[in-house]
Amino acid sequence: MKLGEDFYRRILEESHDEICVSDKDGVMLFCNKSFEENYGISKDDMIGKGVEYLQENGYATKSPIPKVILTKKKFTIEQKTHTGKTLIITAIPIFDSNGDIEYIMENVRDITELNEIKHELESKEKEVLKYKSEVETLYKSTLRYEDEVICGGPIMEPIITTAKRIANANVNVMILGESGTGKSSIARYIHRISKRAKKPFITINCTTIPSHLLESELFGYKAGAFTGANSKGKVGLVELADGGTLFLDEIGDIPLDLQAKFLQLIQERTFIPVGGVKPKKVNIRIISATNADIMAKVKDKSFREDLYYRLNVIEIKLPPLRKRGENLIKMIRYYFKRYCKEFGVPDKTISREAVNVLSKYSFPGNIRELQNIMQKIVLTSPGDCINASDLPYIIDFKSEIKNPTKDKDVGRNDNLNNMANSIKYNSDNDELNFDDIMNEFEKIIISDYYSKYKSTYKIAEKLGISQSKASRLVRKHLNSDS
Repeated sequence: MKLGEDFYRRILEESHDEICVSDKDGVMLFCNKSFEENYGISKDDMIGKGVEYLQENGYATKSPIPKVILTKKKFTIEQKTHTGKTLIITAIPIFDSNGDIEYIMENVRDITELNEIKHELESKEKEVLKYKSEVETLYKSTLRYEDEVICGGPIMEPIITTAKRIANANVNVMILGESGTGKSSIARYIHRISKRAKKPFITINCTTIPSHLLESELFGYKAGAFTGANSKGKVGLVELADGGTLFLDEIGDIPLDLQAKFLQLIQERTFIPVGGVKPKKVNIRIISATNADIMAKVKDKSFREDLYYRLNVIEIKLPPLRKRGENLIKMIRYYFKRYCKEFGVPDKTISREAVNVLSKYSFPGNIRELQNIMQKIVLTSPGDCINASDLPYIIDFKSEIKNPTKDKDVGRNDNLNNMANSIKYNSDNDELNFDDIMNEFEKIIISDYYSKYKSTYKIAEKLGISQSKASRLVRKHLNSDS
């Protein structure tokens, strides 16, 4: 079937893109109806005119045709029109048998709408990045201060010194300690002061992900790797940590069958996604942590010995809260202020007596228990000032006397034990009233503290009272002043 000239003309006219043809000098010979939409001028008015007419009369910016005439090569430009459109024009030379330009064809595409969508997307992306940056800054500043509180104090000083020494060495670190002692805070601290600080810090808790999903979460998977897998596959946490730090919390609970893959990751810095065959290379630093007796696991063959030595190049042991001394008091005050702000009661205060009682508690649950207790007392205490009587039933001064912490105040606690027993004995004596009993308590406490510290300043500091009150009590019970 032979197609006539009318067929081709109709096809060209219906083209969504503008199509124009000029002669070798740039005089317009043909243009379809899309031309009129782009420039707001009748195509009949344009036929026979040079392409420079559009620029000279303000219909559009420059045309690519003069460049094609000059170079005899295809040329593409972006053009703006007075109708508000943005066009991409590609001008192509058509040569005669002698190699000279006979015609120049223009293909013109309106990208105005695409540009608007692009600009809108760019604007949204900038907005998202702005909010993301603000959230990250707020999160990091809050987290950073909390980490500094947790890592502070003289007991933690040698640990922080070690962390600073090894921060920029590309060695694996294992952090040991009871649950809730701040292992993740130390891990973040090491990352933050290292050369990898601007790269990702990816945390994975090996106990929170089911063992059958752990491998795919860590190493990712290829499309169709297993039933229910994402059709596009998934990037694993190991790959997301590339260039930064991978923090493996509770590493002691990782399944034995996965430990071999970890060994490959540590030794060769490569891994194979689930369902894949080609290894992927990553540049990561691994920090692991556990509250388990990891050596016991090595001995009973539930944790590979070779993996243990690869992970435990540098070992950091964190002390529990009960051994943190003055740092515990700082943490108590920090979390109290934090939760007061979070729960909308910023004007609440906590008495020195309550802080002292809290600081004598053993906190078997460490930081998590401290956080729990501080939230509880902030929310449930009725008054504006939290006193020792507002503390949860698990923490009371009497229980701390009966179960003294084994530290430098053991002797003092023994005396208080004796005092408690003494008062219990005297409670059967009808001649003693309440004031007499309390006076006896007061005398024993002041005598005990004065014999130990020989200073009203120290007594005031230890008992959480003013120095003037300490002086008055010393004069009252010991007929002496310091």
